[in-house]
Amino acid sequence: MAELGGMLAAAIIKVVAEQIGSAIGSQIVLQKNFNEDLKKMKMALESVDAVLEDAERRSITDKVTRLWLKRLKNFMYEISDMIDEFEADTQAIARPSPQKFSFKKYLAIIMIPCLTIGPKITMANKMNKMRKGLEVITGQHKEFKLTECTNANEQTVTDVQETSSKLERHIVGRTKEKDKILAYLSESMINEITVLPIYGIGGLGKTTLAKMVYNSPQFKEYSQVWVYVSQTFDLKKIGNSIISQLSEKNREIAYTEKQMIDNYLQKLLANKNILIVLDDLWENNKSHLEELLGMLKVGESGKVVVVVTTRYEDIAKKICTIQPHKLAPLKDDECWTIIKQKSDFESRYDQQELRHIGKDIASKCRGVALAAQSLGHMLHSLPFDEWESVRNSDFWNLSDSEDTSLTHVLPSLKLSYSVMPSYLKICFAYCAIFPKGYKIVKDDLIHQWISMGFIKAESKSSTWQLGEKCIRQLLGLSFLEHSKSALTIGVNFENDTLFTMHDLVHDLARLVMADEILVSSKQGNTRGSCCHFALLNDCRKPLESSKIRALRFLGCEEYKLHDAAFSSAISLRVLDLSECTIHNLAYCIGELKQLRYLNAPRIQDAKIPDSITKLSKLIYLNLHGSPTMLALPESIGEIEGLLYLDLSGCSGIAKLPESFRRLQELVHLDMSNCSSVGGISVFLESLTQLEYLNLSCCQNIGDIPKALGGLYKLQYLNLSNSSYLQCCQEAEFLGALTKLVYLNLSSWYCELQKLPEALGRFTQLKYLNLSGWRDLTKLPRLFGSLKHLVHLDLSHCSMIDRLHEALVGLINLKYLNLEYTRLNLLPDDLTKLRYLNLSNLRNMQEDAFDSLINHICSNLSDLEYLDLSANYDIKRIPESICSLTKLHTLDLSRCNLKKVPESIHTIGSFKFLYLKGCDRFFRKPQLGGSTVSLPKFIVRAGDDESGSNLVLLQPTYPVELQIIKLENVKSTGEAHNVRLIEKKSLQDLNLEWTRGVKRFVDDKMLLEKLVPPSTLRKLEICAYNGISFPSWLAGQLPNLQFLVLRDMANLEEWNTSYSTSEEHVFQKVEIHGCPMLRMKPHLPKSKSWVIEHSDNVLTSWDECTVSHTSASSSSSPVTTWLSVQYCKVPLHQWRLLRHFLGLPSLSIHNCGDLTGSPEITQRLSSVETLCLGDKHMEELPKWLGELKSLENLDIISGDGVAELNENMRQLTKLQALELNLCNNITLPPWLGELTSLKELNIAHNGVLRSLPASIQQLTRLQEIQIINCPALEHVAVESEVGKMKLSHNQERVCVLPTSLKRLSISYCNGIKSLPQGIHQLTNLQELDISNCHGLEQWCELEENKMKLAHIEKKEFYWG
Repeated sequence: MAELGGMLAAAIIKVVAEQIGSAIGSQIVLQKNFNEDLKKMKMALESVDAVLEDAERRSITDKVTRLWLKRLKNFMYEISDMIDEFEADTQAIARPSPQKFSFKKYLAIIMIPCLTIGPKITMANKMNKMRKGLEVITGQHKEFKLTECTNANEQTVTDVQETSSKLERHIVGRTKEKDKILAYLSESMINEITVLPIYGIGGLGKTTLAKMVYNSPQFKEYSQVWVYVSQTFDLKKIGNSIISQLSEKNREIAYTEKQMIDNYLQKLLANKNILIVLDDLWENNKSHLEELLGMLKVGESGKVVVVVTTRYEDIAKKICTIQPHKLAPLKDDECWTIIKQKSDFESRYDQQELRHIGKDIASKCRGVALAAQSLGHMLHSLPFDEWESVRNSDFWNLSDSEDTSLTHVLPSLKLSYSVMPSYLKICFAYCAIFPKGYKIVKDDLIHQWISMGFIKAESKSSTWQLGEKCIRQLLGLSFLEHSKSALTIGVNFENDTLFTMHDLVHDLARLVMADEILVSSKQGNTRGSCCHFALLNDCRKPLESSKIRALRFLGCEEYKLHDAAFSSAISLRVLDLSECTIHNLAYCIGELKQLRYLNAPRIQDAKIPDSITKLSKLIYLNLHGSPTMLALPESIGEIEGLLYLDLSGCSGIAKLPESFRRLQELVHLDMSNCSSVGGISVFLESLTQLEYLNLSCCQNIGDIPKALGGLYKLQYLNLSNSSYLQCCQEAEFLGALTKLVYLNLSSWYCELQKLPEALGRFTQLKYLNLSGWRDLTKLPRLFGSLKHLVHLDLSHCSMIDRLHEALVGLINLKYLNLEYTRLNLLPDDLTKLRYLNLSNLRNMQEDAFDSLINHICSNLSDLEYLDLSANYDIKRIPESICSLTKLHTLDLSRCNLKKVPESIHTIGSFKFLYLKGCDRFFRKPQLGGSTVSLPKFIVRAGDDESGSNLVLLQPTYPVELQIIKLENVKSTGEAHNVRLIEKKSLQDLNLEWTRGVKRFVDDKMLLEKLVPPSTLRKLEICAYNGISFPSWLAGQLPNLQFLVLRDMANLEEWNTSYSTSEEHVFQKVEIHGCPMLRMKPHLPKSKSWVIEHSDNVLTSWDECTVSHTSASSSSSPVTTWLSVQYCKVPLHQWRLLRHFLGLPSLSIHNCGDLTGSPEITQRLSSVETLCLGDKHMEELPKWLGELKSLENLDIISGDGVAELNENMRQLTKLQALELNLCNNITLPPWLGELTSLKELNIAHNGVLRSLPASIQQLTRLQEIQIINCPALEHVAVESEVGKMKLSHNQERVCVLPTSLKRLSISYCNGIKSLPQGIHQLTNLQELDISNCHGLEQWCELEENKMKLAHIEKKEFYWG
């Protein structure tokens, strides 16, 4: 039925009238006649607007009036397009750019009159035509003799608070039916599957009744699943939804094969009691319904209860296994009760007059709860006469035969729509652009409303508030509902609120927009349409319509976006490409001059077209997740009206254009994970309107206190892991940001030491994260006054004293992280906690832990996640842990426990138990089939074609996770739906395949779906079989510090073109067993490198362009240690060394040919520490003596080496020399020439008889250690001078240097005495003799004890 479509006319007229008003007197008026035409058009619209209320009322039954309203509405669109088009053209000519202002000014004065002659003539013709056309249409209203009304008659709709719950607290009229159904089910659940349909007309409350059953204590011990089926019956979608929800609500898994779904369901459903709700079933095909039931049957070992809601009795009879329940309409007095609740009837002064009218209205609801809810809210603010108007409305008299829409929409919903204010009508109708069941993001919806011109106020803030008001009003009318989503612990500020629409309400929106919206799945093509809104499912096909104003694509991830899919829509205001694959954004985007909203994430090109800056009306631009994009257009500042800009994850951008400072209207700026960009602080001072600012993981943002202090409108601020927190010492600038609701200052390297006292007065603050503030000693004095605080993270704030006192008063906390803090007890008023992390508490004793755990079990009944890991003094977990009936995760890793209560499995919600490092455990508790022990997770393939158990990881949020046997994953959908990227607590991840084992899924395809979160610090990948890596390994892990690649025989390429940042530096990169790997074009920066069995990594660097030094100085190397093991390539071919300028430390083991070259010797000239080891080495490399900077030398496992090279006597800077497992090496007489030597260590040498006499010349030597040298006879041989003194009976000088401080000799049985002059070593502080039996007698002589008396620390062990 089309009677509602005409009601949009008033709303469209108001939008266009405001547009004309703005145009009058503005730049668009380039000649007087235009001004006059516009004024006449506005007057005509005002006269029509006065009679529109009467016209809309007549249009309900009068087709002629409806037709006139439709023509008027369409003409309004044409006028709007005309004004916008000409305004855009003249602005492009008239508006001077600040760059080269003098020249532009010249153009404006001299040239513009010439340039605008053509547009004037065109505009004059169009304006004249439009004005005459409007006069004809507006003149027609006089024939209808419509009654004038004033705007004061427009209805208002009451706001409601945006609260959400799974089930309303006050359900009217359904309690008895719920009890009846529960009793019936209890009697009937004797078969393997029980199916009870609830059927009845739309809006009666079938879903509400199903929720009451779902939440009943009778099914507390059941695993529970809720599936929204809808009119599109898709068995695969239903099966995937059930599979995912057995581990977590609202996660969809993407198995593509029906047989695989069936088999996996059999495994998941077996031996379990499961309640499944199939909501809103429309499928009438009996064979399809039988196939659905077959999919849910599990045999005698399990029990499945299925509750189905449907509108049709024949569907209910086809699918039922027991008698279906027909939901009767509510009684009139029950509808009246709902209306009274929603309209706040009891607070009205005119109750007596309204009561009988209200009851009459209730009787017209036909017993439909949705109708009563909507009408009740609508009536809330209406006076007596309007209640009468509602009761007497023509909508009640419409016969069903007049309703030609696909779905019968209740008259009450139509009536509620008809009395909406005009702005709310058009805002609601716009929601028809979303598909049925779609989860609508609140903020995105408001931005689209604003972009379409549906809501407008005097200021940006009041416009946004009007959008928020529309949301609240639609919620109150039940025209929007909060989306039923998975449990979110704490406050999730990173994701917007989600809404859905009831099916009937969506039908109403589509009915209102019947001639306005193009849905490709319905019309089948995009040709010849006069629609103004479009929802399409193929972004490859051309769109042949210039009238489309809002365009979104649905489910086009597999398609490459074609520019023809939108280029013809020159009237576009909203373009949503979020579900398309964008290889590059076409240059023609700049031709869409009316565009206000552009959502184009994940662009795969290095740049976006400069033409985007021609979009002068753009207010919303989302380019997030585009790491390949290297720069913004230099003229980006020309989009001066931009309010919202999302560049998160655009890690390739290194510099912002100078014009960026001109974006002074920005309210929302997200640059999180833009890890390469620098100098942001320079621009912040200009962006004074910001309310949302996210600079997390920006490593070069500059000094920002002054800039931030002026952003007094900020409500959201995220500086986590930014460079500012790593270098700044104060945070006083925060004191000016009193409107903050969200504040994240977490950092692993925070240097801040105190918070401003003013923070305690941030009464609106709900989220605070100070994780990593290691130097913070106290919280602000008024910290407990933060009554609205819901989320608090103080992890690793280990210096805060009296922490429990600071937490008193935070009565609304739901999330509390106190890992690695000094906590003695918890305040009594933290009763709302749902997440509590007490890992690794400092200075806590066993008794204190007992008291703390008992307090938790007694007071925190809502707790869902408890982390007690790394507390060694926790010796026991009390039985009272089972009183935490909502607990789903318990982490006891690295606790000193022997057992946990066996009864822990009785907690119905319990899912995850962490016991890693509990070495004293003698028996793990028996856990339920759906409970997982972490962090080590073994993937197991299901039987036949069913999937793996990877789905069990979906609801986990571990800090550490090891996934092994990935070859058992059956589909990429399994990996995708684990959603690792959302597990923000994850810091350590190990992904491991088994070598040489057949895979179900290609390794690269699987790894592409296992994208870790940006918080990850350590990643290890083992036995990966792919040839190359997915791009996320280089582009999306800004916090990654440790990377290990192991056993990848086929890996050929690691493309580092899109690395997270020039400034990003790993702590350590290890590459083991990757012989074919080459990295290009950039070598990732890392402080330490380990390369083993990976020859190509060392040799394939001819094309590398990056030097491995810091950006600031070539003399300051990034890499400080390189270890190479088991390399078959000669040293002179190690091209990798070219890129480690200034390398200070090098370790080479078992690398065979160490033949150097002049170039290699030059590259190694900076080496200060060198370790060489190879049991097959026969001689030391010749270049060793040329390392003039060498200070530490270790030679290990060199059994073939007999002597040190002669040129090594040039190593005059050498301070430490270690010869270990060099069984045949002797020390040269020139050892004394190494005059800087301080430490000498010799171990496991079979030929060493003594140290050379020249050791006496080492006047800086402080330590000698000799281990397992069985041939040793003397510590050192006597010098010639010493021998002469002995022959002349003179006192002998000790053969060891007087600088010696420590002497250690172990397992040297050949030595019989210590040097005779040892008493002369007055600096000797420590003597350690172990298992040297030949020395025992010497040391026991009183004479020799006197010689050793001056040594402070002596240890003798004879074995």
